[in-house]
Parts: sequence; C-alpha cells; structure tokens
Amino acid sequence: DEMTLTAGTRVIRATIQKRERARQIYEEAKAQGRRAALLDQERPNIFTQSLANLMPGATVEIRVEYVEPLKFADGTFEFSFPTVVGPRFVPGKPTGHAGTGFAPDTDRVPDASRVTPPVTPEGTRAGHDLSIAVDLDAGVPLGAVVSPLHPITVDRPSPARARVALVNQREIPNRDFVLRYTVATDALQSTAMVHRIAAGGDGYLSLVLLPPRRTTAESAAPKELVFVIDRSGSQSGAPLDKAKETMRWIIDHLNPRDTFQIVDFGSSANVLFATPERVTAASRKRARDHIDALQANGGTMMAEAVQRVTAMPADEHRLRIVTFMTDGYVGNDFEVLDLVQKSRGTSRWFPFGTGSSVNRYLIETMARLGGGEPEFILLADPGETVARKFYERIASPVLTDVHVEFEGLDVTDVEPHALADVWAERPLVIHARYRKAGRGTVVLRGFQNGRPYEQRLAVTLPEREEAHGAIASLWARARVEAIMDEDLGSLQRGDVPAERRERIVTLALAHRLMTQFTSFVAVEEKVVNEGGRQRTVTVPVEMPDGVRYDGVFGTDAAQVAAAPPMAAARAGAGSAAMKALGGLPFGVLGRAAPEQREESARMRRPPLPAESDPAPALAEPLADAPPPLTSPRAQTRLAPELLALATAPAGSAPTEVTVVGGRVRVKVTLRTLGDEARRALVAAGLAIERSEGTTATGWIAVTQLVELAEVDGVERIVPLKDPAASRAG
Repeated sequence: DEMTLTAGTRVIRATIQKRERARQIYEEAKAQGRRAALLDQERPNIFTQSLANLMPGATVEIRVEYVEPLKFADGTFEFSFPTVVGPRFVPGKPTGHAGTGFAPDTDRVPDASRVTPPVTPEGTRAGHDLSIAVDLDAGVPLGAVVSPLHPITVDRPSPARARVALVNQREIPNRDFVLRYTVATDALQSTAMVHRIAAGGDGYLSLVLLPPRRTTAESAAPKELVFVIDRSGSQSGAPLDKAKETMRWIIDHLNPRDTFQIVDFGSSANVLFATPERVTAASRKRARDHIDALQANGGTMMAEAVQRVTAMPADEHRLRIVTFMTDGYVGNDFEVLDLVQKSRGTSRWFPFGTGSSVNRYLIETMARLGGGEPEFILLADPGETVARKFYERIASPVLTDVHVEFEGLDVTDVEPHALADVWAERPLVIHARYRKAGRGTVVLRGFQNGRPYEQRLAVTLPEREEAHGAIASLWARARVEAIMDEDLGSLQRGDVPAERRERIVTLALAHRLMTQFTSFVAVEEKVVNEGGRQRTVTVPVEMPDGVRYDGVFGTDAAQVAAAPPMAAARAGAGSAAMKALGGLPFGVLGRAAPEQREESARMRRPPLPAESDPAPALAEPLADAPPPLTSPRAQTRLAPELLALATAPAGSAPTEVTVVGGRVRVKVTLRTLGDEARRALVAAGLAIERSEGTTATGWIAVTQLVELAEVDGVERIVPLKDPAASRAG
C-alpha cells in the first residue's frame, strides 16, 4: 500500500504510523501551517482522507496505491471499484459525536460518526466528478470486456491487452465501477508465485489452485432453504424490486424435496411460516403473496435478523442454506459478522448484495465466514440470471472437505488456515511464508460428488526472487484479516485486547498496510499558511444510484434538500434516526420490542452551526418511546406499516396507509380458510368483502388490528388501497 502527496514539483511519500501517532503528526503540521495529508481506515472498505492547509487556487494531488486480487468465478474475471459510501443505519443509544458524519456515535457503534459521511441533498451535486482508465493485461487472449453500470470504450492494442475508459469523463460517483472480462478458460491453470528479497529472509508464496469443473450430481440432497430479505428504508424502489424479482424466480423453481422459510426484516423481523414448509403449490403461493406485499421502510436491524435465523431449530437431516438479500448499509457490520461466525452452526450462508453500491465487505465476509459464496445483484442484472447461478451452486458443490498439504516444502503461517467447501468454479487462493529454499509439491485434496479428488502442483521455493513483490502484502493482509476474525465483536465495540491489536500493528508497520490501527500521513516541510485563518470543510458524498432519499431520510428529506449543500450535510448530523425510521412517525418502532426502544429514539435536528464551527452540535433526544407491545403475534403477522398504524400515538398515523373513518382495508392470509376461520375473523372485527383460497379482504377498525392478528391460523395481514380513493385519484 502507498500514499503520496504532490504539490507542484514536490512529491512527499507518506509514512505508515500507528493511528494515534499519525493523527498527532497531522494535527501538529496543520497547526504550524504546513500542508499535510492523513488517510485513516474506518472499515476495510471505508476510508477517511484528510488534507490540511489547502490554499486558495492551489492544486494538490493525493495518490493512493493498493493491491487487490481480481475475482474469478464461472469463467469470468471481475474488478470492482466502489465510488461512494452508502448511508449506514446506526443502532444503539447516542454517546457523543467525535467525527464529521451525520450519525452520532452510539453504544453499539462507537465510531458511527466516522462511517456516515454526510450526503449531498436531493437535487444537488457533491461537486466532484469521476474519471476512470484501466490498463488490462490478461496474459492470455481476451474475450468480452464489459462494464454493466457504466458506458465504456475499449481499445485493444494486442490480443491479451485492453485499455478501458469511461465514455463520460465526468461521471457522478454514485455507483460501483464494475469491469468484467473473459479469457479462454482452457489457457488457465493452477500456479504458484513466490517472492524473496534476500537469502535467509522471509519468503512468500501465493497459490492459485483451480478446482475441477462442476459436474452434475445424480440427485441433489434435500435442503432447508432460509431466505432473508432486507426491507429497510434504503431498499425502497429499485433495490427491493430487484430482490423481489430474484425471489419470485427462486420460489417458482424450488426443489419439491426441499423445505423453505422466508424471513423479512427492517426495524423488526417477520417469519412467514411457523416452521419451514415443504414445497407445494399452496406454500409457493403464500410465499409469492408475502414477497409481493413487502414494502421498504424503517431501520436495518440486521444483527437481530441474524439472531432470529440462527435461533430457529435446524432440521438435522437437511443442510440449511441461508440466503441473505441486503445492501449491507449498517454501521454495526462487525457485530453482524461476529454473530454469523459464532452462531451459524453447520449452515451455509449465501449473501446477495442487492444494488449498485452495496457494502461489499459485509457481503463477501459473510459468505467467507458462513461457508458459502457471495453474489451481487446489480440493478442492471437480470434477477433470473443470478437466481439460476445460485441454484446451480447449491445443487452440487464443486469440491467438499477441502484441504491442502505441502510435501517437502518448509512453509509456515498459511492463510486461510482452514478451507471451506467450494460452491463456485473459482480458484482457491492461499498465501504462506517460507523459511528454506527447496522443491516440493502442493497437494489439493477433497471430494467431488462423493468421490475423492486430488490435484498436485510442483513448486520451487527459490533463495531469491525479486518479482511478485505484491504477494508479501497479500499475505500480510490475509494474516491481519485472520487476526481480526478472532473476535470481530471487540472490533465493533472498540475494545480490542492490547495483545491482538499489537499483532496487527506489527504486521501493518512491517508491510506498510493501512488497518483500523495504522494510518498513512504525509507532511510538507514548507509552511504554506503562515498566520492565515483555517476553515474546516467536510466534503459530502452522493446518494447511491437507485437509493431513494425518502427511503433513507424519511420525512426529513424535504428539509435536507432545501438547505445549502454543506449546511444540509451538517444538519444531517443531528438526525440519529435518519435512516432508522424511514419516514415513519416517532413512536412506531418504539413498541416493537423492549430491546429495540433505543434504536427508535428519534432526534431533534439542531440549529445549523456557523461556518467556523469545527463539528455539528449533538442532537437532543425526545422523550422515551411508549411501552412495548405485549403481542408477539402482532409484531410478526402485521405488515410493518399496519404495525406502525396500530401502535402510533393518536394524530401521528403513518401516511403509507389510507384510514377512512378510523378503519383500514386489509388482506388477511391464513393457513386455511373455512367457515370457522371466517367466523373468527368477523368476531375479531373484520368486515369481510371477499374471500378466495386462503385469503380474505375487508375493512377493520385500526383499534382492532392487534386483535385480528391474534386469530389462530392468521399468517400475514397487509394493507390494501381503498377502491373509492383510487377511483377519485
């Protein structure tokens, strides 16, 4: 990793320091009027770039270099470059505001104000454009070269090389840049790369082992499929529509031998069936109706959704496959991953990133720790294509019970130390250090469709090899990742034990790696601002493409959009529940469950600070939320907007549901609908208009919604539009 600061003809190479020391050096240089740059890592995919004493009219270039292996699966290479940080939902009680983000720090996300950069208001621009050029050298003849989210030009100076550029050199940085290309797969083979600067010193080995091609199993073992769908506010519109499109295809193609369950979550989690059900025409219909009725709103209580899934009793005769569809916009991602790692048991997790700028760190790490494979559903991708790929993978793993042996090779510190089953046709990438030069064999063993599989690769470890210097950084990065994985919960809480922290720092300083605990800092010796007034400006980010302002900001969206860009960004810091409520009135989420009251506390927006203020003022919480509901059935059976309506204080009903004369029109789905069930619905207050199959529609008083949810056999209650209101509109 590398960072340089260039001002005119002067180029200053950054040094890697402990995070606290780097901040001290930067602040001292800033106070002295010297130009300085600081780069901090907040998450493995969120970074803060600070620049001090940028003078009017001056041009300063910050150059950051990093090494990252390309993704390869099913015959396609992929390079992804995120250009924006999506707005993170932050659970917990506010504790302070140390950073410049829109959310205050909380007891569950102590660094929330550093992972929630302000978002430019709707209808405005952040002021920075995006220009990307890629020099591609595949080493073998190239096939198709495409970018699904950006128009590109592709020049091919030779069969194995291409130069790629954006058609529009002033793109808005609001979605990932994704580049995909294919090569003749017959030209690919397992390989080993080595690097050693001097004899007697540390040597590094990277293995890229290609698994066998997928073969179709004679019969797929029955599975228990759990589909988890994020329906929080940030999923409003296109992201949730894409998740629904994918889910409909999956539901229509379920294996009749499998059982399945659907869990949707926002501010709370709902479960469709009491227990996973066999695939039948009736269960498919109930699942489709449930998916169609989902609406995006509220917060992203992802950790609670994971707990809900892992607490469900597993069928010991079936392998549980968990698909997790989300954009990953949470500030407590370490907490979520820690829960998956510690609680998944033998289940396999296949997260789907739905959107064009998702939290790839969370998606990829959930798959790695969950023993599955990640998938990304870009808004431009057909949902059917992604769903088909998922089914191919779970039907027949490429390789199981995988392990690697080193024969005649003196290697140590192998990462990863344990290999998961291989579900996709992707290479196994292994990093290690070696102490002695020599020759030997790397042996990859496993089972393919129940039959033993073995692959042998001859490897030479030289006394000296100056090429492939990047693999030393790749090994160190993998080692840091393994140390972090030991206790992701402590990373989330900010109380990493000193011994573990020191191991990470030692590795990072030796290999010039930026981590949670090390930063890059560059300082120019010349004083460029002698006695001048300093003004701190926080640069906002764009709202990610496809994400709706009202889904994230809710009722605050109009106020934010009406303010000047920088002022609005600062004002956003006062909204602790900006994304948490998704436009629902205060009090709605407060009754969901006792442990969720803290997450739903809405904050008053403070007055806008003056331009010279260094940071936004802290917000003041409103009074405590009402006491929680005592009905678990109401929490799981009522659609979120109906639960909000049933529990909202008088005069603060959500606008998503039309209320006429104190009544609302609903559709009730039951396990079975006979005469006895109809009588129970009427007794609970439902004036039935029509019943068909296992559903009944009609009108009910808002005050009787909870009672209706208590009726035995009711599975889901969702709102319907008033036909008269529709005709009037």
